[in-house]
Amino acid sequence: MIKCKGFIIIIAVSMLLLSPVTEFESPHNGGPGSHGHEAYESAGCDGFDVENITFKDACYNGTEILHPLEWWYFDAISGHYSMEFHIDIASAGVAGTAVPMLNVYRDGRIVIHEQKYLPLSEFNASKERPAVFISGKKVISSKVDQSGNWIFRLSVSMGDCAINLTFSSNTQGWKSKILNMWWWGVIQPKASVNGTIRIADSEVRINGTGYQEHGWDGIFPYVKGWYWGKFVGGKLNIIWTDIIKYPWEQHLMMMLNVDGGGYINIPSGSIRISLSNLNNDNIPTSFSFNAECETAKVNVNAYAITITHQFSIGLFDYWRYHVHVKGTIQYGETVEQVDNIQIMDFTRVW
Repeated sequence: MIKCKGFIIIIAVSMLLLSPVTEFESPHNGGPGSHGHEAYESAGCDGFDVENITFKDACYNGTEILHPLEWWYFDAISGHYSMEFHIDIASAGVAGTAVPMLNVYRDGRIVIHEQKYLPLSEFNASKERPAVFISGKKVISSKVDQSGNWIFRLSVSMGDCAINLTFSSNTQGWKSKILNMWWWGVIQPKASVNGTIRIADSEVRINGTGYQEHGWDGIFPYVKGWYWGKFVGGKLNIIWTDIIKYPWEQHLMMMLNVDGGGYINIPSGSIRISLSNLNNDNIPTSFSFNAECETAKVNVNAYAITITHQFSIGLFDYWRYHVHVKGTIQYGETVEQVDNIQIMDFTRVW
C-alpha cells in the first residue's frame, strides 16, 4: 500500500540520511508454524468504499500543508527477477523533497538498492496527463492505446541499474479513501510488463506481471501499521490490505479483479487473515487468507521466502516480503489454482 519509508525524513528535511537494508531468508520457509499465531477479522462489516479509477487519477495531484504526502509505486515479477520502484513526495509550506527508490531482486534476494533524497525543485509532474520527471528526465510516461488499454512506461537510471519497462493494464483499476488518511489509487491491479533491466554490463529481458498504485491527499498516518499484498492467477487477481489502527482493531480489505473485466469489493466482514511464525523482528512469516461472498471465494496461504528490511530514520519500519502464494480463488463458476511467488510488504509505525 502506501510506500512511505522516507516520509518522516521528508517532513524533517534536516534528517536526510540513506536507509540501510537488511535481508534474510525466512527461517520458516515452506510451511505453517506453531507459534506466534494471530487471527484478524475486520473491525467493521461495511469496509472501505471503492470507486472506479480514472486515467487522470494517475496524474500529480499536488501537496499542501494539510495533505503533504503523495507517492507513485510500481512492481513487477518475471522469472528469477523482480523489481520495485517508487517516488515519495512531501512538502510542508516551503520545505519539501522527492525520494525515488529502486530495488531489484534475484530469487527474492536484493541485488540493487538505490535511493536519493532530492530537493523538490528536482521533481516535476503533470496534473493533466500522467507524466513524472526527476532531475529533468522523464521517469513515468503514459498513453491510452487504440483499444482503450492504459499503457505506462517506466524509465529509470540509478547507480549501476537502468530499467525500461512497459506496464499494460489487464483489468479495471479502482480507488478508495483509507480512513481519511489518503486516497489509495490502484491504477493497475494487474499489468503485463515487458522490457529490460540493465545491471552494470548485463541486461535482463522482462516478460511478466506487475502492479501500479498512486496515493494522494495524504496525511501522516495515525495507525500502527499495515500489511499489503496480492495473489495473481491466470485471470483472477486479488489485492488485499490489513490496516492496524490498534492491536485490537483491524481494518481488512480484499478486492478481486478479473482480467478484461471489473472488480468486486469482498465484504470486509467475510475476510479472515491469520498470521503466524514470528521471526526475530517479531513479524510473521506465514499467512492464511479466507474470504467468501455470494460471487467469490478465496482460500490462500502465503509463506515468506525472503524478507528485506528497510529502516528509515523517524517513525517507520518497513519489510518487503517475497512470498510463495498457494491456494484457490473462485469467481462464479471459475476456479483458479494459484501457485507462484509474489511481493507483499509490512509497514510498522512506531
